[in-house]
Amino acid sequence: MSEEELISKKQLLRIARISYGTLYRWKRMNLIPESWFIHRATETGQATFFPRTKILTRIDRIKELKNELTVEQMQELFSANVKSFKIPLKDFTDLELVSKLALTAFRAVYPGKELLDFNDVFGMYVVDHLMKLNGFYLEDAKQVIRLLGKYLSVEASKDYQLLLLRKMGVPMTVLVKGDEDILLEDTTEIIACANLVEFEEALKDQLIA
Repeated sequence: MSEEELISKKQLLRIARISYGTLYRWKRMNLIPESWFIHRATETGQATFFPRTKILTRIDRIKELKNELTVEQMQELFSANVKSFKIPLKDFTDLELVSKLALTAFRAVYPGKELLDFNDVFGMYVVDHLMKLNGFYLEDAKQVIRLLGKYLSVEASKDYQLLLLRKMGVPMTVLVKGDEDILLEDTTEIIACANLVEFEEALKDQLIA
C-alpha cells in the first residue's frame, strides 16, 4: 500500500490560511487527531508533517461548521466514535443512504435490531460501497458487518484498512492497522479494500449535510 502524501506544517499554514496558534488550539480541542501530527527528521532538524488530504479536508470542514456548531458538537462529530447518534431503522431506511442489499445484509446479521447507533450505520455504509465492486456478494457483506460490529463494539479507532480476501473460493475479512503492508500468498486474492477513516469522514459529511 502506498504511503499517503504528506504536507509540512509550514505549507499547511500557508495553504489553509490559518495561524500556528489556531492549528494547535484545534488540536487541544480534539478537532484534529494527535496521530495526524507526524514528526520526522529533516536536514535542518525535526519538522512536523500531516496527511495532506485528511488535514486539508478537516480544516475546511472546521471552518464551515465553526459558526453553526458548538465546540462540543464538533468534537462529537469528529470523534472516533459518535456515541450519542441514534436513529430508528425505519427512519434510516427512509434516508436512502444505502441500498436495499446493504439493509438486507444488516437485517440478516441483526434481525431484531430496530434502533441503530453510528457504528450500525457505518457498517452498512461501508458494505453498500463494497457491494458495487465485482466479486463482492451478500455473504461477503454479512461477514464484513459481523466483523465491524464485533470490532467497533470494543475499539473506537477506525484507523484500519478493511480487506476482503478470497482463497480457493473461501472469503476472509481482515483489518490491517493504518497503512501497514500486508503480504499474501499467490493464491489469495484481494476482492475489496476500504480505508475505514475515509469512509467515516464521508459518512459524517452525509449525515450532517
